Formats: sequence, structure tokens, C-alpha cells
Amino acid sequence: MLTFERAKRVVAFLRSEDPSVDISANPVVPHPHNATRMIPERLPPQTVKQLSVLEPWRAVRATAEEWAAIAAAIAVSVYFSNWVVYLLAVVVIGSRQHALLIMGHDASHYRYLPKRWQNELFSNLFLMWPTFASVEGFRKFHSTHHQFTNLPEDGNRHIWHTHNAQGELEPSWVFPKTRLGLALLLLRRAFFVTGIIWIFRGVIGTLLIPSPGWMHAAKFGFYAVVVGVLTYFEAWIGFVLYWLVPYCTWHIAVQYMRIICEHSAVESDEEEYSITRTTVPRSSSCRAMLAIISSITGIRACPSIACRSCMLS
Repeated sequence: MLTFERAKRVVAFLRSEDPSVDISANPVVPHPHNATRMIPERLPPQTVKQLSVLEPWRAVRATAEEWAAIAAAIAVSVYFSNWVVYLLAVVVIGSRQHALLIMGHDASHYRYLPKRWQNELFSNLFLMWPTFASVEGFRKFHSTHHQFTNLPEDGNRHIWHTHNAQGELEPSWVFPKTRLGLALLLLRRAFFVTGIIWIFRGVIGTLLIPSPGWMHAAKFGFYAVVVGVLTYFEAWIGFVLYWLVPYCTWHIAVQYMRIICEHSAVESDEEEYSITRTTVPRSSSCRAMLAIISSITGIRACPSIACRSCMLS
């Protein structure tokens, strides 16, 4: 339950300094990419440098592809006006919303576009604000997830409510589960309520997190334009059917699938490798789905799962 004191702590955290925004003013603060845990095997610096070269054209192309897929799904559903086609459109749109947020994750690490203002503005415009989030809001929690992975300070513990006050895993985050237990968990999460909570949390939270004045102005302008366009074209029903419903159902389900697969029921003799697993994108949707299900339920071992493109790559 959200008590008054807890609400005050949440607001204070959101309003506090974020070292990932600008560490030059206070170079003593820990940078979010400096993990507190020891990493047994590090890549050579030259390899890291090679892998860190940004390719902006690929980011732009990937973003355009996701929005084109969303537009195509809506167009096909409207053209055929059939409930089966509509349900398929919900699946496609929800998975693409997830893909947009995954690219927003990359932007939170400044890996979307090379210039800081471009990275922040365009990732918000085309990835985060449409999905009721912000790159600075996501970074607020996610930076501590990398810095304190699976420790009490891990931001994922707070945003996903994975642990109780005593530091123990909540029952819903204990894996593997039975097939029925997993199905019921995902159905409960995908039944609108969680999605509505995410929307309010994202929109309100992003207003509290410190941002440049021009970014706040752009944010209000973006939402004002969206509201104006939907009102002018009388498209609110379409917005509910083709954006809110996919967001609050399939998108939420696959978000939880990915989070579970990346961080739950990982076995390793070394603690550093028992807190997360590597994800390798697959080109086959069927193999990706089977890998995810097997990874969660423990039905069979699988070394990799689908990540960025989720269910419909």
C-alpha cells in the first residue's frame, strides 16, 4: 500500500540528483556504469571501443520499421474490420510498443544517437513519450540496476516491486513456476490494471524528475499535439482500441516475459553470473517463444532467448 511517508520518499528520490545526467559538476558521485560487483572476465578495452561505435542510421531505420509495422497493423485491421484480425493487430502493436521501449533503454545509456540533445529529444519523441515514459525517468531507476545489480539499491527492486521490506523475493517473482502458475501470473498482469498503473506512473513520474526547461516544454507540447489531433479527428476510440488496449495487454505480458527471462532462475557457480543471463535475438518467432517459455518454466534448458524484437521479430 502506498502510504504518505512512502510517497514522500518516492518523490524525494525522483527529485534527487541523477549522476548519469551530468557527472562533471560532481565527479565524486558514482557513475551508473561502474558496477559495485567484481566482473570476473572483462572484455579488452579495444573490443569495448569497437562495440561502442554508434551507427545512427541503424537507430533511425529501426525506429521507422517499428512505427511502419504499427501503422500497417492498424491499416489491415481497419480494412478487414474483423475481430480476429483486430486481435492479431493487438499482438503486433503490443510487441512493437515493447520494441520501442527496448530502444528507449538503449537511449537511457546514451546509445541511440551521438549528440546528447539528439539522444534525449528524439528518443523521447519517437520511443518513450508515446509509450507513457521518458528516457530520463527510465534512466533514474535503470542506472542503479546496472550499478547495484540484485542488491538492495537496485532500481529494478523498486520499479518492479520484486522484494519485500525484509529483502525477500515477493511470491510473484519466485521462479521457476508451474505452467498454470506462470499462465495465471501473465494473465493477471495483462488484464489492463497493470498497464493503467504504468501509464499513470510514467506520466506523473516524468513530471517530477529534473529535466531541462526546453525538454519539459517539448514534453507538454507533444502531449498537447496528440490530444489536439485525436480530438480534431474524433479518433479517441481508435486511440483506445489501437494503442491503449495493446499497451495494457500484450505489451505488458511480453515485458514481464522478458524481465523474468533475463533475471530469474539463473544458475551459476559464480555469484556475478547468477544475477542475469545473456539474451541472443532469434530470427524465428516459434523458437523465440519456446525458448522464453522453457527458460521461465524450467521445462528444458535453453541457453538463449529472444530480447529486442520480442515475440514477432
